Amino acid sequence: RVGRNELKVECDYMNEMENQRKFKHLVESDPALSRERFAVPDVIEELTTSHILTSEYAPGGTIDKVSNLDQEERNRIGRSIMRLTILELFVWRFMQTDPNWGNFLYDVGTRTTHLIDFGAAREYSKSFVDGYLRIVWAAANKDGDTIMDQSHKMGFLTGEENEIMLEAHKMSGFTVGEPFQTDGEFDFRGSNISTRLSQHSSAFLQHRLTPPPEEVYTLHRKLAGAYMLCIKLGAVINCRSILEEVVTNHIFEDGKPSPITGLEKSSS
Repeated sequence: RVGRNELKVECDYMNEMENQRKFKHLVESDPALSRERFAVPDVIEELTTSHILTSEYAPGGTIDKVSNLDQEERNRIGRSIMRLTILELFVWRFMQTDPNWGNFLYDVGTRTTHLIDFGAAREYSKSFVDGYLRIVWAAANKDGDTIMDQSHKMGFLTGEENEIMLEAHKMSGFTVGEPFQTDGEFDFRGSNISTRLSQHSSAFLQHRLTPPPEEVYTLHRKLAGAYMLCIKLGAVINCRSILEEVVTNHIFEDGKPSPITGLEKSSS
């Protein structure tokens, strides 16, 4: 059902035009992404219809082809992609959910990364983001109790699961949190994280009692895609500092204190 709904939305190019414009504004408003030469081409509205999307030309080749560049450049690109992914979900609450490598075009001459294809972009509710950010930060700190407590509250678990399912859920969370668990640099390729991301699929298929929240399907696809791209790049980067900055500045509106500052915040 989720896939059918996504396909219907992706075929509406007037919707994609608005998504692309919004994404362009968000990327340009972030000083770090602008400094690292991440860009979104503009849309040509007068040549766009519900069946045709026309945008500026974005030069470059698919980003997986840059694996032969020097380590420093590959790290720069990988860290920027991780920052972009975290911003999309936890700050902008607006994510391009298709992690296809062809949606990142790298121009060797200018060292610019062009972002394209926003048909699959979607928004996430504030309540979902508040809860999921707590899960990710708990995973980054291997805090199994918080992962399980928050997972029950958000509907990942019913409370009737057996020990096999509970352990698989917790360990899967720890795996997702691996890049954020160290204060130093995380070696995506050397970590073999890709083999552990699917390690618990069998337990989920056999013992899951309820489907996870709908938002999770696109979110996990994007996050896994970002990890796989960093693996392809051979990126060795500090991911924890990116997440820690976001958690520190995040305004939680769920009535609980910030997991870092211990303060209760409100948007008022």
